[in-house]
Amino acid sequence: MPEGRLRWRDVYSEAGLYKAAVALYSKPVFDWRKGLSHSGDGKTFYDFARGGLGRMASLHRSLAEEDFSFRPGVRLDYNLNGKERSFYIYPWKERLVDLLLYRLLSGRKEFAFSPASYAYRLSGGGVDLCQRAIRGALSRADGPSYLVKRDISNYFPSIDHSLLLERLAGAVDEGDYLFHLLESRVRFSYAGPLGPVTAEQGVPFGTPVACFLSNVYLTPVDRDLCSMRDVRYFRYADDFLAVAPTRDSASAAAAALDGWFSRLKLSSKATHSLNVRFARTGLPSADAGEGFPDAGKFRHLGLEYCVDGNVRLSRDKFRKICNIFRRALKRAGSRLRKTKEEGKRLALAVRAAAEAASSVRRNVAIIDYYLRHVTDEGQLRLLDRWVAEEVLAVALGRGHKKGNFRVCGFGRLRSMGLPSLAHRARLIKHGIVKAPFFVRRGPAVNNLGATVRPACGETPVFSPCPEAAAG
Repeated sequence: MPEGRLRWRDVYSEAGLYKAAVALYSKPVFDWRKGLSHSGDGKTFYDFARGGLGRMASLHRSLAEEDFSFRPGVRLDYNLNGKERSFYIYPWKERLVDLLLYRLLSGRKEFAFSPASYAYRLSGGGVDLCQRAIRGALSRADGPSYLVKRDISNYFPSIDHSLLLERLAGAVDEGDYLFHLLESRVRFSYAGPLGPVTAEQGVPFGTPVACFLSNVYLTPVDRDLCSMRDVRYFRYADDFLAVAPTRDSASAAAAALDGWFSRLKLSSKATHSLNVRFARTGLPSADAGEGFPDAGKFRHLGLEYCVDGNVRLSRDKFRKICNIFRRALKRAGSRLRKTKEEGKRLALAVRAAAEAASSVRRNVAIIDYYLRHVTDEGQLRLLDRWVAEEVLAVALGRGHKKGNFRVCGFGRLRSMGLPSLAHRARLIKHGIVKAPFFVRRGPAVNNLGATVRPACGETPVFSPCPEAAAG
């Protein structure tokens, strides 16, 4: 065996299996509904967990004796905001081994990922850290910055199996059981209408090991771009950004990225490709306009970076936050229609908005996360004003009209607990309110074990007297 290549007995341990099991079990513990979802064999998480330690001991023996093999999964096709996505759902035992492989291999020196790669990292990554690093690189620039932005089209289904296995063979012994397990995840199988189908391209999107494999495939790109002089490089999953102080450096980074895409048999989205010069007004440049037109702003990872240093929500994320409040008020519609008194309807609508502002979806505090990065308070005040208008429109049934504020002004809405996102952003930035990206929390309970819901007007989500959102 070539020196330094990994083998199954070098990485596997029973303790590693149980650590992966704890990670898998944690989601249903904090959200019991997640355990009710059916896996590829039609069973829920609770069906799998019912076997307890006996099932885990059996799985450990199977892995230790190197006779475990993956069963076919189920392919589910979705249209997500106009994008076609295929998810692969496997039985819970396969999900656990998938997670085990991801955890065992992600931290190995043989798979040393670049610090410029921020997605799907076991530790030290994340979209939050990536966006802060990008903002720091732009703010520290003494002169104009030249930006090269790329986004791979349909990345996970486009990964070439032979190239990926070649990279895996450089770190794992090809004759070992570990390579056999990884090969079965690269050439994965799923149920088809006439029987199991083996994929000829791509990795199984929706599984933990697919995230690891996607980073392995792009690691040579990361290393090449990071070695380029005068280039700051950032990659989050299939989103690439290179920042350079000169047009020549940026052109070299663009050529390198496009060359790697060709070698890896990947294609870039034309609508997301960008070569621009990013500079404050009044800073001249001798090479401006030669393939890098001036831009006053650009969008990346849901945020809009402006040339004046401000960071704003991109248009689609602004709408996403509006839709969170809109759906919350729609869910409260039946209670509002049954309530005849106008004051009580307003209180119910305000409560719905307050609950939406503090809600956690899929363990992610979406609104708090974006508030951490947005520095343009003018945009946040517009968002506050829209929320107030939507609450009044739903509660009064008159649509978005300025006259609604004569019925109930901002002062009264705030005293009832209407959230102010501009004020919330200030609290987050000053560390008064902690806003982690991933949140695990349950409903508040009293000393008798009963669930507690704060009454509207009592302990509002945000300060009751922040700066008014309207001018």
